[in-house]
Amino acid sequence: TAALSTFNILGAKTVNGIHTGKVKLGVIGCGGRGRGATGNFLEACATLGLEVEIVAYADVFQDRLGLFVKKFGVDSSVGYSGYEGYKKVTESDAEFVIMATPPNFRPVHFEACVAAGKHCFVEKPIAVDPVGARKVIEVGEIAKAKGLTVVAGTQRRYDKKYLETKAAIDAGAVGEIL
Repeated sequence: TAALSTFNILGAKTVNGIHTGKVKLGVIGCGGRGRGATGNFLEACATLGLEVEIVAYADVFQDRLGLFVKKFGVDSSVGYSGYEGYKKVTESDAEFVIMATPPNFRPVHFEACVAAGKHCFVEKPIAVDPVGARKVIEVGEIAKAKGLTVVAGTQRRYDKKYLETKAAIDAGAVGEIL
């Protein structure tokens, strides 16, 4: 139920709290992390009984598009390669966009997605320098004003082994941390 509420917040089309139609997804960056995040998104939607349609995807490298098609069985005609391919994703009717390219592109892609009115999953890290970080903060404020939801990836934050290790450290297992 909480996850369904999240989709309602994200702007998914609902009638009496029930999603109608397909969730439309765009992906920028079809390498290993892009394929992984897309798989995670599809699994999360499946647990809610939501159908997903990948309406556009892009990567600088053509071979990564082929791997994306192979993994998800998507239509190759909505895959775009090259440095400008991300623009096709922002021009699509995707409701949500996953951004999983190398992080130096993140501020540009994020700005384009927010300008196009897309809800965003931004993979970590969101920026690699102060200029990029300030741009992401600025665009985040624009997204907030537009009522768009932005989610950033985290690394290992919910991994059981990391949580157990942190609990042990907090309990004094390694002594006082200076």
